[in-house]
Amino acid sequence: MNEVARKRSGGPFFCKKIKWERDIICIKIIYPCKRSDAMGLGKLEIKAIEYLIKDEIANIDILEAIRRGVADIIYAGADGVIIYEQISRACMASMCNFEKFKRLVNIDNYDFFALHQKNLVDWVKNTKKFSDYFEAYQAAYMKKEKIDNSFDGIKKLSRKYLDCVSRSYNAMEDREYIEELIDRGHMWGIFDGEKLAGFIGIHSEGSIGLLEIFPEFRRKGYGTKLEEFLINYFLELNMIPFCQVMLGNEKSFELQKKIGMEISKETVTWLF
Repeated sequence: MNEVARKRSGGPFFCKKIKWERDIICIKIIYPCKRSDAMGLGKLEIKAIEYLIKDEIANIDILEAIRRGVADIIYAGADGVIIYEQISRACMASMCNFEKFKRLVNIDNYDFFALHQKNLVDWVKNTKKFSDYFEAYQAAYMKKEKIDNSFDGIKKLSRKYLDCVSRSYNAMEDREYIEELIDRGHMWGIFDGEKLAGFIGIHSEGSIGLLEIFPEFRRKGYGTKLEEFLINYFLELNMIPFCQVMLGNEKSFELQKKIGMEISKETVTWLF
């Protein structure tokens, strides 16, 4: 792991200014570290962000992994960025230099990939024979102001609801994964009286997802309430809320636009 990530928990702040398009001039990327170690730290992070910020929405998954301190940077340069995301254990890459990507990445070392260029996707998929994958657009909430969401029927879910969530979420058949998210405190439910009406969660790599409203409770605005709740949750942590919308999911596209999410023009493909 990079020294910056190791030292996030203590010491004075070393601030490095870089251009960040969401602000008028710039923001400060803050690296908590010992003042004596400040010089020379964060060079890879700065290089990575300088490349990724050129298309902030499309690269939001990698950018947020770096900002949140959960990225081991494998490579960062003018031709792309490759990271290992520690929580999801995924190799993520936005890389225009295909030959360099092939040289730098031993695909046998990873079970999950999030790739931003089609030639990377095709090579990894065909070389490792992945059968499960999906392509999605990135959506990010770039405003700083919280959304007015006064609904108080949203609560963290316990294992009591594991069976219900596992049975109901059709996009994923992975009970252990959902159990892991519940144990981490990253699953919430919305309640209509005493009844669970739907749920939402934070995926292991940090994106909003797993949104499901049960049929009998639809058309009540519960999906919007859940996502707005998580957007505010991320904003309170000084993080950029983002999610991924699978190709063809028009209802989700409509929801993201309604809430105020910005949608990428390019896609990311997950292979697993």
